[in-house]
Amino acid sequence: MPRREIYRNFVIHFSIFDTAWGAFGFVENDRRLLATFLPRARQELVRAIRIAWPQAVEASDPLPRFRQAVVDYFEGKRTRFSSAVDLSLLPPFHQSVLETCRRIRYGHTASYADLARAVGKPNAARAVGGAMARNPLPMVIPCHRILSADGSIGGYSSTRGVNEKIRLLQLEGARVDLRSGARAVPGPKSRKDRSDGAVDQRRTLMAV
Repeated sequence: MPRREIYRNFVIHFSIFDTAWGAFGFVENDRRLLATFLPRARQELVRAIRIAWPQAVEASDPLPRFRQAVVDYFEGKRTRFSSAVDLSLLPPFHQSVLETCRRIRYGHTASYADLARAVGKPNAARAVGGAMARNPLPMVIPCHRILSADGSIGGYSSTRGVNEKIRLLQLEGARVDLRSGARAVPGPKSRKDRSDGAVDQRRTLMAV
């Protein structure tokens, strides 16, 4: 992650805690999320955080409301995250893409091309994919909801790869048709936001 040295004189905290899917980790500064680490073995998380954020100090209970929100999410009880995030280490285009991606609602999906159009760069689907691959806040910024234009799953930058992307979509009720090359098809909307009909992806991108 570029320009991380700007945090050299700040106190960076990290926390690792248990969820229904395993140990989850995050890094924060001044109550703003800098990075999240999807569930894996605790020692793998410690190693990954130490490599990415060597100056981070483990804290016992930072951002307790966010911690509870994560626990609730993996139990199927939480549909959105409201915690403040810090994307200032990223280039402006990546920030714009990720901020727009964050507005895609639980249980909905959109394509890389949809996201490119939403940020005013309709020919930049490939660059959008690059921004997704560098998302420092998976799950909070739901890059798993971004699919290829034909509805196929596309890639996912996770230690468990595309299988984890499929699992997250299934948790959220976005049906994944594994018989047709792992395609996501219109599924039920959020438990707190159900209505009839298929997902309108362009409207979803602008929903808050």
